[in-house]
Amino acid sequence: MERNVNPIDVEQFLKDSRFPSGKNELVQFAKDHQAPGPILSAIEGIPDRRYKDAADAARETFIPESELPRGLESCDD
Repeated sequence: MERNVNPIDVEQFLKDSRFPSGKNELVQFAKDHQAPGPILSAIEGIPDRRYKDAADAARETFIPESELPRGLESCDD
């Protein structure tokens, strides 16, 4: 899942999608509407379930700071 995307941006992007929707429908919506790469990646990383609205789906893209990688092993270099 994309870690550098703001869930609010995901919610704004999905606001015109039809709900309730499943993950596959939201991914297809994002592709059909030329979602920026980070937003598409974030949507592709959400769990496969039904979402009641854009906020419900966007909430799944939030990664608490406590779950972000730390230390040298988190570096891409």
